[in-house]
Amino acid sequence: MRILFVNEKCGYFGGIEQNVADTAAGLRGRGHQCFLAFQEETGRQMPEFQQGFEQCLPMVPFAESVKSVRPDVIYMHKVNLLALGGAPAAVPAGIRTIRMIHDHDLCCPRRHKYYAWNGHICRVQAGWRCYLDLAFLGRAPGPQKVALVSIGDKLREMRENRRLSLLLVASAAMRAELIQNGFAEDGVDTLPPVVRMPLREMAPIPRENRILYVGQLIRGKGVDLLLRALPYLRSDYELTIVGTGNARAKLERICRDRGFGKRVRFAGWVNPDGLGEYYRGAKIVVVPSRWPEPFGMIGLEAMHYGRPVVAFNVGGIPDWLEHGVTGLLVPEQDVRAMAAALDQLLTDPDRCAQLGRQAQARVRERFNFENYLDRLEGFLSGL
Repeated sequence: MRILFVNEKCGYFGGIEQNVADTAAGLRGRGHQCFLAFQEETGRQMPEFQQGFEQCLPMVPFAESVKSVRPDVIYMHKVNLLALGGAPAAVPAGIRTIRMIHDHDLCCPRRHKYYAWNGHICRVQAGWRCYLDLAFLGRAPGPQKVALVSIGDKLREMRENRRLSLLLVASAAMRAELIQNGFAEDGVDTLPPVVRMPLREMAPIPRENRILYVGQLIRGKGVDLLLRALPYLRSDYELTIVGTGNARAKLERICRDRGFGKRVRFAGWVNPDGLGEYYRGAKIVVVPSRWPEPFGMIGLEAMHYGRPVVAFNVGGIPDWLEHGVTGLLVPEQDVRAMAAALDQLLTDPDRCAQLGRQAQARVRERFNFENYLDRLEGFLSGL
């Protein structure tokens, strides 16, 4: 098949771009021709990112991209259909078009699916009541920092997406969210975005109490909640934070104010090839998300390396984290419970290793990359 991927960014940026690159490389390895229409380049490892594509070309004007590629199927990722002129303009007649919904942007005007004033998860259908919840206020670059978000445009965007051939989501929670917002049950299917990593022997759990966080440093990822949990730990610990984002300065200030000193280290952005060293050196990987994670790819990465995960029980995380089997689930935003869960594993290396082994086995059984490609090929072909 000639497959036209559509995504805002070209280059590594976050979990979406990692999935796009891995999927294209995997499909190309099976003989498919993959192309990418994009809006902007990230500048991060561009040659490596583009290896899976025959060609990367500008998204707009989209009709010209489609005419140039002549795809058998269009596979959309992070994109606003209204910016492309709506579904009829974006999708020429007769071309099967599938979209992977990676996040809450489609159904949430604020994009984060939690309330701005208290950080609690929003569980209501998108609509005009979003104005009452101040969801019409978004972030903007520049000195004003605030942008107005049109709820009407959000509802129109959802209507346009209902006209696509099929929507894919990463978790049961995301499927429920789309169905709650008026999408037909037979128009939404689940496909977890499996990590493309070779099978490896599990490295021994280190003796040192090293805790690892990997991800963006933004409010929704909840690193501030993790830092608030640290004073309740009874065990000695070392925390390494891998990633970058607009909350880094605030998080570093929290560490200074609370006197964490050298116990907390910010490693900055690390390219995907270098993350293995961090996973192997950790005893526990923590996912302290405030927002309802659509899936939580970092969890699968940790499990690939045989590391147990401690995470808040939000969004799609329970799809891969089984409490007491592959890690520990904690009630959302309960920092004392987070500390208690971390202490359980830091003080019991045998249980930590057991959960790590079970986590690695779970990934191999249920989240196999070749099986993921098999299912995706079926969705793309319509068979």
